[in-house]
Amino acid sequence: MSLSSPTLWTALVIVAAVVLGIVRLVLWQRSAPGSGPPRWRIATLIGLQVIAGALLWFTLNPPASVIRTGTLIVATAGSPAVIETGPGDILVALPEAGPVTDATRVPDLATALRRYPTPARIRVLGQGLIPRDQSPLPVPVEFTAPPLPPGLTDLALPEPTAPGATFVVGGQVGTMAAGTVELVDPADVVVDRARIGPGERFALMAAARAPGLALFDLRLRDPAGAVVERIVIPVETIATTPPRVLVLAGAPTAETKYLKRWAEDSGVELILDIDIGAGVRLGDPPVSLNAANLNALDLVVLDDRRWEALGGGQRGALTAAVNDGMGLLLRPTGPLSGATRRDWAGLGLSLSGGDEAVPLRLDPPSDDAVADAEAPAELAEETEALPELARRDLTVEGSGAVALLRDADGVALASWRTRGRGRVGVWTVTDSYALVLTGRPDRYGEMWSTLFSEVGRAGDDSRADVDGVARVGARIALCRLAGQASVLGRDGRAHALRVDPAAGDRACAAYWPEQPGWQVIRDGEDRQTAFYVQPADAAPSLVMAANRSATLALAGTAPTRAAPASTSHAPGSSWPWFAGLLVVLSGLWWFERNRDVGGLVASLQARLRR
Repeated sequence: MSLSSPTLWTALVIVAAVVLGIVRLVLWQRSAPGSGPPRWRIATLIGLQVIAGALLWFTLNPPASVIRTGTLIVATAGSPAVIETGPGDILVALPEAGPVTDATRVPDLATALRRYPTPARIRVLGQGLIPRDQSPLPVPVEFTAPPLPPGLTDLALPEPTAPGATFVVGGQVGTMAAGTVELVDPADVVVDRARIGPGERFALMAAARAPGLALFDLRLRDPAGAVVERIVIPVETIATTPPRVLVLAGAPTAETKYLKRWAEDSGVELILDIDIGAGVRLGDPPVSLNAANLNALDLVVLDDRRWEALGGGQRGALTAAVNDGMGLLLRPTGPLSGATRRDWAGLGLSLSGGDEAVPLRLDPPSDDAVADAEAPAELAEETEALPELARRDLTVEGSGAVALLRDADGVALASWRTRGRGRVGVWTVTDSYALVLTGRPDRYGEMWSTLFSEVGRAGDDSRADVDGVARVGARIALCRLAGQASVLGRDGRAHALRVDPAAGDRACAAYWPEQPGWQVIRDGEDRQTAFYVQPADAAPSLVMAANRSATLALAGTAPTRAAPASTSHAPGSSWPWFAGLLVVLSGLWWFERNRDVGGLVASLQARLRR
């Protein structure tokens, strides 16, 4: 024990106080007239002072309690009221657990581990640990997962969408035998619906409308049509800057005609340049393929005939623009020449096949025609097969290509590869305009919107990220924050956020929403990101499934070897020693004040003899 130790100085002060008290008593006895106080009285006072000093020491430094290690049994939501324990086991109940007999209530799992720091293992009962307690644990974890709930067990919310674009809501259901899941727009109109079975995934689509915030509704119904579970689907439609697209074609076709028409209807700034040879140009005023013009474009769509008509300088300008971030979408319209294949391979797309056009279907055939006949009219219309299209039988060779769109057989219809800061893609479908002619302009727009957004120049990706589904009272991680960030709640109050240094480049902060509804993240660069907070009781099956999965993951990553059974020491309680100190000090005070104790004792004895 060093001289700077607080414990040592505390002991020295207590010893000095006791010694001074004893010296005072001895001096008082010697200075008293006559024979002075009786020696037994002085001895009693000295003894009480020594005892008081010892009790004061143990009050400030209580002896440690000896605890035998065993299994720490943790009761969570859904745990039984009576839990069997073995010798040395410790039973604790978290706040979300119901009444549990003989359990010690703790505010969180971290508190339980501080009180009982060396358990041999941890056994979690009930539905699992909530996010507050989902931290890596140093000992083996036992968790018998309960069955999945019948409602929603997974949900993927849509990303911010451009006006007129299609967004997707995906998810999974639990143990419900059968039913339907439907997406309802703000006008209470069903915009998409799908049949589901136990454990099946679903994907529902709808079109975004005007810029702004909207709330759709996802409803899960049983076979009788009753709503089993529902949750609000927030949709943010952002008016983005329209992409600038240049389409270079070697001949006028229906494909270029309808692409130009769709671009005008969708607000895409598309320049159509058709060169039919002999110096004859159709479409919009031609654009020179130089660095300045190409850097102002987001995407160039180019067919094989126009590529063969370009000069070496124009091809070099296109390649340099792609390296600087522009997108290039190649569109084969017929058999490719050897020179074109070599040129496109030099851009990163080595293609095989392609001499023949083969049919394709975008939607798989119905699994059960009878079921379609018995379905409601709107479902039958939604499941109607799309027209048969044609594609060039091309395959991108090598690894590293990303498939964008696939047909019903899983064949890639569009693929892209990174080149420099940009992307080079290939689109093999030759008559996608047939979708418009057969009454499916929505699918046509969805396909070309995907091509433009994925292959074109990357836009501003500066929004904050919200990790998962936000709900009242539950911690949510807000990431990609810059500077001093805050959340503006529905009540207009700003809640400051503190970025966790351990999050590193992700720059994440924890936030506990207090009110449901739309809220806004505002960071130090004045960027704003809207997100929706669900009520605390929204889609409880999602919460149960998430806690179940997270606890299983904790059990899987925890150590597999249990700590040997042993004893440990925990800090003791100061209250018993403090109570004894009060008693001794009271007796010492009374004994000091009543100096004629001997006469009082003799008087009491005389009365008793009578």
